[in-house]
This record gives sequence, C-alpha cells and structure tokens, in this order.
Amino acid sequence: MSHNISIIPLTADLERRIKRNPLMNIDTFIIPSPFILHKKLKKDFDHSYVWMEEGEIMGYMMVYSDLQQKKFLIYKLVTSPFGRGRGIGTTFIEHLSGVIPQESMIYVYVWEKQMDTLEFFQKKGFLPGENIVYRNLVYHYLFAEKTQILRREAQKSSMSKPLEDIGKTRHDARKTLKLLSHMVEMLSPENGDKIIEDINRETTSLINTLNSFRDTMQIIHTVNLKELIIERIIPYIEASSVDCELNLKFKMKNAIVPGFYVNMGRAMINIISNALDAIKEKGCPGKIWITLWGKEGKIFLEIKDNGSGIAPEKLQLNSSGLPIFVGKTSKTRGEGLGTQQIFNTFGKDDLEIKSNLGVFTHWTISFEEVILGQDKRTRQLERLYHEFFDLLEDFHVSTDSKRTEVIASIWQLRKMEIFMYDLIFLFSKYNNIRLIFRGILSYLQGGIDDETLEEQIDSYQVDQPQTTMWLFTTAKEIRRRMEMMQNNLDLDKFRGALFKSYGQSYNNVIIFTLDPETGDFLASDRKLAEHLDFAPFLGKEKDKLLRGEFIGDMNNHDKPISFGVWSIESQEDLINKLKMIRRGAKRLLEIGIHPMKRMAFYQTTYINHNQDIDTYSSSTFGEFSKLSDEELERFVRPADDEFSNFLAAMD
Repeated sequence: MSHNISIIPLTADLERRIKRNPLMNIDTFIIPSPFILHKKLKKDFDHSYVWMEEGEIMGYMMVYSDLQQKKFLIYKLVTSPFGRGRGIGTTFIEHLSGVIPQESMIYVYVWEKQMDTLEFFQKKGFLPGENIVYRNLVYHYLFAEKTQILRREAQKSSMSKPLEDIGKTRHDARKTLKLLSHMVEMLSPENGDKIIEDINRETTSLINTLNSFRDTMQIIHTVNLKELIIERIIPYIEASSVDCELNLKFKMKNAIVPGFYVNMGRAMINIISNALDAIKEKGCPGKIWITLWGKEGKIFLEIKDNGSGIAPEKLQLNSSGLPIFVGKTSKTRGEGLGTQQIFNTFGKDDLEIKSNLGVFTHWTISFEEVILGQDKRTRQLERLYHEFFDLLEDFHVSTDSKRTEVIASIWQLRKMEIFMYDLIFLFSKYNNIRLIFRGILSYLQGGIDDETLEEQIDSYQVDQPQTTMWLFTTAKEIRRRMEMMQNNLDLDKFRGALFKSYGQSYNNVIIFTLDPETGDFLASDRKLAEHLDFAPFLGKEKDKLLRGEFIGDMNNHDKPISFGVWSIESQEDLINKLKMIRRGAKRLLEIGIHPMKRMAFYQTTYINHNQDIDTYSSSTFGEFSKLSDEELERFVRPADDEFSNFLAAMD
C-alpha cells in the first residue's frame, strides 16, 4: 500500500477537524438524531474511520453502536468531492463488516430523494425495512447482517474493468446533478446558508467527476511504459526521503502496451512505495532495479528491491488465487489498498512475485505488446476502409436508378458514415472528438472546402498516422455521394431509408434533431455531437426543432425512439410543445416508422413553468399521432419532481 494513504479510527480531534471542513459536512440530508430506532446507541470511535491521504481527510464514516456490539448504525458516510469514484465508501463498509462480531446488524437511513445512495447500499447487501417520516421528510430504513455484506462482496469480481470505471463516472455525474436539483427544491430562508454550502460542495464534486471522465477518455488505448517510468517513477524515487540507488535497463526500443496511463502509473507507484518502505524498514542503503524487456510479442517489466522482503506464508495464494498479503498490511496504519489496486490494474495472471525475507522482493509484470498501427481494432478498420474504396468505388445514382438501387446506396452510404464515427474515436486519446466531428459536419453541409478540412484533420495528433488519411478520404467520399444523391434524386421520397438506415448502427446511440414541419433531420453518434450542433444547419431556432434519440433496428418495436424539447415557458407553451412532438411523430410515420414502434420522452432541458412533459410515460407512434389536443394533457406532470428551474448539463 502507498505510504501516503491510510485508514485510521475516527477520534474526537479528527471529528473537530472534519467539522471545520465545509466539503465534508452533509448534515442537511441526514436525520439529525442517530437514536431513532435504538435509543441506547453511542458514538463508536473504534468502528468509525477516516481515510487520510497525504495528511488530507478524503472521507470518513461515523458509526453508532449499542453496548452489546450487535447493532451498528452508519450515521454519516462522506467522501470529499476530490475523492469521489475511489471506492472509499465501499472500503469503509467492507472493513466495518469484516471487524464487527458475528450476527451483528448494520443499518442506515437514506433520504427518499437520494435514490442513488439507496441503490449503493442495496448493492452492498442491505435490505429495505419500514420507512419513517422525520421532520416532514421520508427516510428509507435499510439493514444488513454482517454475513450478507461479506457474501455480496465475495460474489463480486476482484478485477475491475476500465470501461466499468468510465460507466461509474457517468453514473456519479448524474447522481450529483439529481442531488443538486433536490437541494434547490429544499432552499428556504431558514436553511439558505447551509444549502448554499452544500450546493457549492456538490458543484465541486460534479466538476471533478466530469474532469475525471474527460481525462479517462484522453488516456485510454495504449501506454508507453518507457515514458511512464521516466515521467512518474523516476521523479517519485528522487523525491523520496529514503536513500536509494536506482538502476534502469531498457532492453527494447518500443514498449507500448494496452491500458490506462493513470491506473498503471498509480499501480507502479504503489509497488515502488512498498519497496521504499521495505528499504527503510531494513535500514540499509537501498537499491531498486527496473528492467524492461520483450520476447515473442510480450513485454516484461521487472521491479526488484533489496528491502525487508515478504514472509513466505504471505505469498501463499488464497481462495481467490491472490497472495494472502493482498488487501492487508504489516504497517501500523492502512488496509492494504495499494496491493489491491496493483492486482486490479495488472491482473493476477500477469503478475509474478518472488521474495526472500530480509533480502529482496521481485515483481514481474507481463503485457501484450502493441505494435503501433497494427493493433486489432486498427486492422479491422483498415479492412473496412479498403472494402469501401476498393469494392464500392463505382458508386453511382441517377434519375434512372431503380428505387431498390437507391435505397441500397443510402444504406451503403450510412454504413460508411458509421465507419467514419469509428475513425474519429481513434483520435480521442489526444483530441476533443466533438470538435473534430463539428468540423466534418460543417464540411458535409458545405460550410468548408476540401483544403480546409484536410488542414484541420492534419493538425490532430493520433497514434496511427494513416488514420488521418483514412478520415479525410472517408469524409470526402461521403460528401461526394451525398452531393450526387442531392443533385440526381428527390430525396423527400427516400426520407425513410435516410432515417432508418442509422438503425444498422447497433452499438451506437444515435441522436437526431428534427424539423417537425418539414421532416428534415441531421443525426450522429451521441459521443460525437449534441442536438444543438445540428440546429444551425436546419435553419431554425432550437425551440422550433425536436431532439431525438434511438439505438438499433427501427423494426424492433420495443426499442423506443425518444423525443424532447429544449424549454417550456408556460402552460400554453407546454401544450404547443406536445403538439410539436405530435407533428414529429406524424412525420416519422409518414416515412415508414411502424405505428406500434414505442415512443418515449426526453427530460426538458430548461423549465420555467410548474408543469413538464411526463418522462415516465410512453406511447406508440400510432397512438400519439392521433391524440386530440385535450388528450395530450395525459403526458403532463408537475415539474418540481425533477429539474424545475434548473439548467441541465445536457443540451
């Protein structure tokens, strides 16, 4: 475990320090008294914990218990905005359930508006009890036996996946947005100062969460181990107070491996930190050897130190196939989180540890080598690229083309457009892919010429240089085909194929902006654009347009197409917006969407009225298109349930 992270018992001094930290106070949304269910509970400092990192409190859990140590109330579980997404809350609960007596009960109260918090505890094995009302607020009562929590955690995989981490970041951002909206609802003269403090804290949390997501998008794909060692490991060792000699051996020219720069850097720092601690414990002049070498498509990183070593019994494997020392520590503080992070990052099958107590510890980490330009995904895209430009080069439509030939050409064109999305994603490591797409969208709509687009694309950094040429050539070919269709065909007769052809993108969430009067629309992958990006090219203000979203085959009636609007200003405006959605539904029916296709509703972005479109209801395109003006009111609900007077982070 890294020497700068530790979990320690909560003390009265630390509690006073926490109370002075505005980022760590959440009194607004907890029951003021912890004695609601059991009257004889007392604050239990032995079972309350603080997460310390480089001297800073990043989180804490305050627990009350009875004299018999059978009932434990988690009264406060708080993570700093700068520590969200680190698993601090999970670690506290796992630790508490591991140290309390058998047959003990842990319980907690969660305010009804905090549904994500409720879900968090349920995933840990907590069961719902009878709800209570306290000071006009409803609280969920949740409880779990020690064994329930331990069993639930044992069922979870010990190895997390990078994509799951990204998904969690999105989840945390949405959770913060919801909590902010509830805080706004609670604002009053009596609690104004406290609510504003809480809003400032959660806004900080949201900024950090979104920055984390952005950084993750930038660092996925591959890692240069040489650069990582030079940029992170050498400075870390040099800054250490431990007297240590570093020996480096790079036995290969390139050392590119798949993975996350930040995660790998943190894991390697944890290994080095443990090595420095072991050297300090041994009390001798320290040496660390780092060797990088490769063989037959594999890269090996070896880290060896001459510290105090690891006892043989701690190197034995447990039932999960991990060394017994993983998740534990021999230090006076801490819970072995560093070793857990090492194995989570590299995987148990790619780690080998040898040690001689009092002599050395030797880690060997193995990786699959990535040859730039030849990774599996790039090879797939290269094959598709040649398929388009070798086999489909004779693309041609005219006024004499049969309808079936035109529709086939449209689907072929859309396939090329979806292929272009995948090419743009290859640029995400170093660039803002939404800016890239906006440039290409402008080009496809005639806003810029070939030379300007080529200059733009050439300016983007990418690991595989040939993808720059692929992207420009693909965009140019898409524009050529689009112009041929516009010049030779009455595209109004082919709106169905133009729209439904996006359904072949099974793995992409497709967003679109639609003019309900004309049926004109523009669409793209959700990760590349916002609905507002399309509004200028449709020639209308956004409040005269509809936002939409779908995924997958248009012939699957159960997968809905969602519609939404940007704003609602009044009751009259609300009804007019529903009428506009009805017109949009009719347009899609006219182009061939089946009447039984499900229809759902987006959350309105900005609401300046006490009612909103009911996002919890749904219909079918056939039903909704035939509703009278009065029947449209079925799809209205009070706005103060969610984002009334609140500008959402989405467009």
